[in-house]
Amino acid sequence: MAQTVEVIKYEGDNSTFIWKHPCEDFNSLTQLIVHESQEAIFFMNGQVLDLFGAGRYTFETQNIPKIRKFLHRETGDTTPFHCEV
Repeated sequence: MAQTVEVIKYEGDNSTFIWKHPCEDFNSLTQLIVHESQEAIFFMNGQVLDLFGAGRYTFETQNIPKIRKFLHRETGDTTPFHCEV
């Protein structure tokens, strides 16, 4: 079963120019933490939806934690709402 991420943040060094979070299964409780020297880009279905500066953000997606397991049964254990950061 795919794991849903609760907190998204990059903790590597500042020499990395671009980093993609390895998980693509977020829900409405997922927190995004962007550090002072960073920016985050939110993609859904291959399109850029938002740009985030430094701060803490809460995602509001169509992945609802309580009914997620039922959706995954129907879609072969993957989310029908593909998101990337």
